[in-house]
Amino acid sequence: MKEEEQKTIQRLTFENFIWVAFIFISLLDIYGDELIKKSIREHDQKADLRAKKIFLYVMIVSIGIYIYFLLRNYSDVKTHPQEEIYQIRFLGSIFVLVGTLCLFYFQLKTSNPNTSPSNV
Repeated sequence: MKEEEQKTIQRLTFENFIWVAFIFISLLDIYGDELIKKSIREHDQKADLRAKKIFLYVMIVSIGIYIYFLLRNYSDVKTHPQEEIYQIRFLGSIFVLVGTLCLFYFQLKTSNPNTSPSNV
């Protein structure tokens, strides 16, 4: 097997772990939404604070994942400088990361206890 093929297999194997992490953080987001519902129904401030911590954790993990994809796509642009499609994918990665950073900022600054990132 060629070295490049081996690197691609290793990258894809690593990215499988990223998809598992996405599933996990999606489940955490659902749990956070359930905590928000509980805080509304029962006026439970502790549930609201736990939900906010969960949402911040989810956003931090998401930002880390999006940075990985941004770096990977930047590497692809450098490897294929003449192919516009790689530049477009890299630009999309920038937009996703910037959008997530905006949501993270919103989550840090919002004072509304019933607001979660999943409301977007």
